[in-house]
Amino acid sequence: MFMTKIFTKLLIVLSFIVCYPCFSQPLDKQMVRVGIRPEEVFSTLRLQSFSGNWRVEFAGASATRDLLTEGEDCTIMLVPKGMVARFSDGKEFGAGFSKITFSGGALLNLEIPDLQPVLLQNIIEVDFAENSMRLVNKITVHQHVVSSISKIGITNEPEALKALCVMARSRLAWLIANTQHKDVPYDVCDEEHCVPFCGCGYNRELVDILASMTADQIIRYGGKPILPRYQNTCGGHISSAKDIFGTDEPYHPAHPDLLDGKGSENCFHSPGFHWTIELQKVDFLDFLSIAFAGGADRIYTGWEPARVDSYGRIQQVTLRGRVPKILSGIDFHRALNEYFGPNGIKSMKFTMELLRRTIIFRGMGQGEGVGLCIYGADGLAKKSQKYLEILKFYYPGTEVKQ
Repeated sequence: MFMTKIFTKLLIVLSFIVCYPCFSQPLDKQMVRVGIRPEEVFSTLRLQSFSGNWRVEFAGASATRDLLTEGEDCTIMLVPKGMVARFSDGKEFGAGFSKITFSGGALLNLEIPDLQPVLLQNIIEVDFAENSMRLVNKITVHQHVVSSISKIGITNEPEALKALCVMARSRLAWLIANTQHKDVPYDVCDEEHCVPFCGCGYNRELVDILASMTADQIIRYGGKPILPRYQNTCGGHISSAKDIFGTDEPYHPAHPDLLDGKGSENCFHSPGFHWTIELQKVDFLDFLSIAFAGGADRIYTGWEPARVDSYGRIQQVTLRGRVPKILSGIDFHRALNEYFGPNGIKSMKFTMELLRRTIIFRGMGQGEGVGLCIYGADGLAKKSQKYLEILKFYYPGTEVKQ
């Protein structure tokens, strides 16, 4: 009896040792499901194998398999009975499928009408909801970090790129654990409110190396992972999350983007540090009508700042009309970006000069104004700061741990 108990305990210990790696897989090797172009509505796409042979699995009433060989392409269309596919070698699959999965190859080129092509790797899943297809790219956290920082990381400074890699990985880790996308088949999307993702076409070897050097490292506050905020250019001053988003995040305080005794603002060299744009008044009225109007009580003839923080960044605006409407500065800026584009009004830190027919906006910075400044990180690296020092500068009170 005694030996039986000992043997049982040994089996339990051995089982734990064998299974433990499943629960302690390094973060960079974990898989993340990325929604590709989730805001777009499309019923046709084309996938071409740029490298390798891809297994194609059709799921639905009559599941089947096929192979997409290197150089071949596959066109998928959404029809009333489901998805149908046509290969460039003449093969057709017209039964009407609920899901089509591509895996096993190296590089796959995605083309959606009227959108820029995207190079993808690993696993690509295509399904649909209502009248539009949905695309999910299943990749590792490391691959996602390399993609995002290769695109948004304007710097070649290794220490700045390391800091950006840790920031992006931290955002991914937080978003995977606290997904903002409910009832959809992906953890994060490719938009900026998650982590920008543009496939592997922009991948830089330097970023890949530095992401590996900082593997599995994330930013923590009080021992817990955070959602680190970031921006392209702060314009010399960083606002607090409390002022801009109304959330109490002590690791996102307001402070100047200055390193004591180390010259000018860290992001002074950014093309977005100072900016000017002149817009027609009629165009701005059209923006208010299209972005916010709806019904007789929601016709707006103008707007004005309602609250501004100590650095001049607009926190809240009032839309003028029969029934005034109050908006957060961040929501107003997102609407401006959607209407005028990202190179229009780059931030909510600006002054206005009203002329007869136009408005001249003179501003500073590009982005929401909170958290790590990408050009500032580049500036800090040029001032000989290491990546951990850069992260502590932008996220005070935090620590970087695996």
